[in-house]
Amino acid sequence: MLKQLRFDGEGVVVTGAGTGIGRSAAEALAELGATAVLVARTQTKLDEVKASIERSGGKAEAFAADVSIEGDVKKLRDFISRKFGRAKAIINNAGNNFIKPVTELTTDKWRELMAVDIDSVYFMCREFIPLLLESKNPSILNVASTFAHIGNPEMPVYCAAKGAVVSFSRQLAVDYGPKGLRVNSICPGPTLSPRVKGYFDAGRADPSGTLQKVMLGRFGECDEIGNVAAFLVSDAASFVHGASILVDGGQTIN
Repeated sequence: MLKQLRFDGEGVVVTGAGTGIGRSAAEALAELGATAVLVARTQTKLDEVKASIERSGGKAEAFAADVSIEGDVKKLRDFISRKFGRAKAIINNAGNNFIKPVTELTTDKWRELMAVDIDSVYFMCREFIPLLLESKNPSILNVASTFAHIGNPEMPVYCAAKGAVVSFSRQLAVDYGPKGLRVNSICPGPTLSPRVKGYFDAGRADPSGTLQKVMLGRFGECDEIGNVAAFLVSDAASFVHGASILVDGGQTIN
């Protein structure tokens, strides 16, 4: 199994890699021998993560892009094509959230968040599937949320978009499984990412109320999600396909 966890320098693209779960996934991949291709909007964050991975002996490339913009995704695809000629896997992790009940949510805000939470996944999959099919045992992992399965107060856009990510992933699994491309989604539960910490620090969310719903009685750490993500795109997960993997400390069984 340890051999199947190794990536042997193959390129794995991680969006939203400048912080949080994306960064943790990229670091885990680099530790397993992948060349982690870091994608985010902010170059300084990418440079920081790349330097950290390289200090630890890993390999990384950085590409600044807004994956909610179709043209940026095409440029990223061209970069990967030139650099590697193919892609072993992509992890579509970029996303955002906005706390507002639907009656107070503007159309512009709805479209802005849908663009980054689901349009980006569509753009990435469409552009990268041809490169993925050039690799042996390729994989797509789309990062959704437990809120794809359960409701949460005042998060209509996020819940709708993450539900779409799960359904989109299942549909792609039907089309591309016969061609050897695995497609899965991962649904993190309450995780202490910088964004979630910001909600708590600003008093916009109640950590105690959230913890009551998690059977392990604590929040997840980004590394705990990133480790599962790295496993799911490795050859060690070669028969995991069309699945929506909950990594939630027991939140959704409550």
